[in-house]
Amino acid sequence: MEGNRPRRRRLKAVTYFKKFKRGKLVKKALYSLTTTLLASFTSAVFAGERVGDFALIDNQGTQHHMAWYDDQNAVVILPQAVGATDTSALSALEGLKDSYAEQGVVFFLMNPGMETDREAVSKDLMSVGTELPVLMDDAQLVTEALGITRLDEAVVYNPKSFELVYRGPVGAELESALQRTLDGSDDSLVTIATNGIEIKYTGAGADRIPSYVADVAPVIKENCATCHREGGIAPFAMDSKLALQGWSPMIREVVMTKRMPPGQIDNKVSHKMKNEMNLTDAEMQTLVRWVNAGAPVDGDVDPLVGLQWPETKWVVSEELGEPDLIVKIPPQAVPATGVLDYRDIPIDLGLTEDRWVRASEVSPDKKEVLHHIITTVIPPEGAADPQTLFVNAINSLPEERAAAIRAEVFAALAAGNPPPIDKIFQENPDIDLGGLLGGSDPDMGQVAGYAPGNSYNLAEEGVGGLLKAGTSLNLQLHYTTSGKEVTDATEIGIWFYPEGQVPEQRMGGGVGNSFSISIPAGAKDHEMQLVTHVNEEAELYSLMPHMHFRGKRMKFTARYPDGSEELLLSVPNYDFNWQLAHELAEPYLVPAGTEIIATGAFDNSTQNPANPDPSIEINWGEQSFEEMFMGFYSWKNTDQGGGDD
Repeated sequence: MEGNRPRRRRLKAVTYFKKFKRGKLVKKALYSLTTTLLASFTSAVFAGERVGDFALIDNQGTQHHMAWYDDQNAVVILPQAVGATDTSALSALEGLKDSYAEQGVVFFLMNPGMETDREAVSKDLMSVGTELPVLMDDAQLVTEALGITRLDEAVVYNPKSFELVYRGPVGAELESALQRTLDGSDDSLVTIATNGIEIKYTGAGADRIPSYVADVAPVIKENCATCHREGGIAPFAMDSKLALQGWSPMIREVVMTKRMPPGQIDNKVSHKMKNEMNLTDAEMQTLVRWVNAGAPVDGDVDPLVGLQWPETKWVVSEELGEPDLIVKIPPQAVPATGVLDYRDIPIDLGLTEDRWVRASEVSPDKKEVLHHIITTVIPPEGAADPQTLFVNAINSLPEERAAAIRAEVFAALAAGNPPPIDKIFQENPDIDLGGLLGGSDPDMGQVAGYAPGNSYNLAEEGVGGLLKAGTSLNLQLHYTTSGKEVTDATEIGIWFYPEGQVPEQRMGGGVGNSFSISIPAGAKDHEMQLVTHVNEEAELYSLMPHMHFRGKRMKFTARYPDGSEELLLSVPNYDFNWQLAHELAEPYLVPAGTEIIATGAFDNSTQNPANPDPSIEINWGEQSFEEMFMGFYSWKNTDQGGGDD
């Protein structure tokens, strides 16, 4: 079926956007409006004044979004090239940085696509004696938008208006432009020619205008149309050349700011991920350069018209067909306003015989209110006692520490106080949270939970878990209000192995969780770390960050028993609406005693548009307006027991 299976398999992510349908009259009106906007937009870009917003990742893996700097007065950028950086210009820039440190001016270097190796760039910085971060413009699109043509050509950019006010050498003229920007006297563009090494623009669309039919439509079909279609989860359809022309300014904006595709990782470092949703540099160049050229169309046949899509709400069905068992959660009424308590819903699966689980998936109904579902499998003999699980987890620690914790708990109880649970977890990050949350039966099957963007579990062939006859589920449902009364009717699908087929291997994993969160009011980049221990040799399959609205970024690093470290995954722009379990393209073997270190940052400032209230200190809490800091990992122990080699 044409268009029903993209080359790269996508997660069916969940957003809070609402679907809408557009008729022919709406399309014509939209086209007329956006054509006018496009004309002014492109002329401004080509005039070299209004550049627009953009985001780039630096050589250390931190994303810098210019809108995030709208509390600053100016951004100064100088090109950098390994072995060819203009050191005199760099020295002058360092002097300006010191002079303007307290005046709301931010200074960056930027590699204009001449080097994509972050380590090589970092080594070059050491050789020239600077610690300025280098924005990695791998696709050359920001450098091009800024109009930079030579390595000694610096720019002054206004992050409030997204306008360029200066392009030229580092010196008195640049400082004059800074002063004009600071005192608001003149925001016109001043351009002064330089004679440094020329920057060559390459890649898709550098020497010709991209073709809509041959270049642009395939990128949209492959990366965007799966969600941006009639009846899809995105707010508008990209189903024709007319639609793409109409939305072309937005396409440029979301590509330049890395907002779309969603859930992007830093794919120039760490391990390759199976469900990566980044555009390639060439794809970004194709789209942006096509928009900059006025979004022209060609050809008599529109490749985006008439694409067909699977008529199913289950992602897993693409591989396994429709579910063997559909669990219908009783309808849940959600009020228009208020803070809602968690709801615990028991579900009898109705199993009369043991079944081995291959996959499971949550199909959310009212995505605008469903915050998450935590699914707990209850075996026929009943759930394990949480207190017993906690005691067992403590006793599994080295005896000296276990004894100290027991003494601390007993002392608190003797004094009539609750045990210091938060303190215990903070000081003992190797406590097996996975065992606490999921029980201790290694054969027990698991059923998918839900968070925005993460809704299914699909094991590889030969891996699975057992749901015994009489097994039930306990669902912890968390809803947030949307200003409108709705009733949610979410379902869970389960796929079984054929009767009599027993998978040979089990998937396990771990959970890192910090209960001690204290984010100061207004903090723009509050960092935290947590450690999860891999106690046995294992193959690592996926990593997933979890924070709430103030979550900004998270990276995962493996620290091996010999003390060496390796970056596993970097999520430089965490988005609460797209909580993805990032699946390694190939399972990665880690030795026993490995620590997975999650390093994250929170933005509790006014620059965070999703921040409910930047004026208050934020602590750990279950509600979305509070915060969490967690890492979820799936791994498979190489020693599965039972006589495995």
